[in-house]
Amino acid sequence: MENNHSKIFISIVSHGHDDMIRESGILEQVKNYKDVYLVVKNNKMHSSLNENDSECIYFINEHFNRGFGDNNNIVFNFCKNHLNMKEEDYFIVLNPDVLIDLNDVIKLCDSMRQNNEKAATINLYKDDLKTVYDNSIRHFPKFKDFFLSYLGFKNKTIIEKSAVNNKCIVDWAAGSFLAFRADHYARLGGFDESFFMYCEDIDICFRSKAEGVALVYYPTISAVHKAQHANRSLFSKHFVWHVKSIIKYCAKTKAFF
Repeated sequence: MENNHSKIFISIVSHGHDDMIRESGILEQVKNYKDVYLVVKNNKMHSSLNENDSECIYFINEHFNRGFGDNNNIVFNFCKNHLNMKEEDYFIVLNPDVLIDLNDVIKLCDSMRQNNEKAATINLYKDDLKTVYDNSIRHFPKFKDFFLSYLGFKNKTIIEKSAVNNKCIVDWAAGSFLAFRADHYARLGGFDESFFMYCEDIDICFRSKAEGVALVYYPTISAVHKAQHANRSLFSKHFVWHVKSIIKYCAKTKAFF
């Protein structure tokens, strides 16, 4: 199949997720499309993925142990400098544990192009039957929202997907799947690399909205997110990273109160 419009560049950051990426089927899918490119940024050494797999699949095996935003920015610059990505093309941030049909990615980008939308996300589910929603779209949080969530109280920032049937604007969506027109991602300067992990997705959506570009949610375009949440038990490295990112985000956006 061919995409006769803008080109699509998909960024996947792998932390040793070789098997997961293979099993997702995306490597085989990409080969069936003309203007869709996949760039896998390995964040760990010694990847077993084949670097010469296809003309539309690329692997970046350098700059290891970087943060989420840093890695995706590396991919964006690679697409721009080596793959001739243009301003009107689309840059997709995709987790390795998200299973998606590339027909849906093309449908999304075609709709974004037709409606002049520069930032969008889709409906993620947790199960193969697509019956359990992933809470991937939310309102912008305040510090108290993070705090109460850690204490086990209901997270009031979560948007109830069952009540959303039509395309709409949301504040932010998880970095598991985010789509940007390339010129808008460039205008934003990509992800803020000072966030090593966590909250960089909230931050880029916040900055996008501040620039006058809201995030559009497509409830009828979906994928399955086989989420493997890192342990955030008290004083684990992920807990520390999360707390640091929360403080940075709240300070940057004046969201403490």
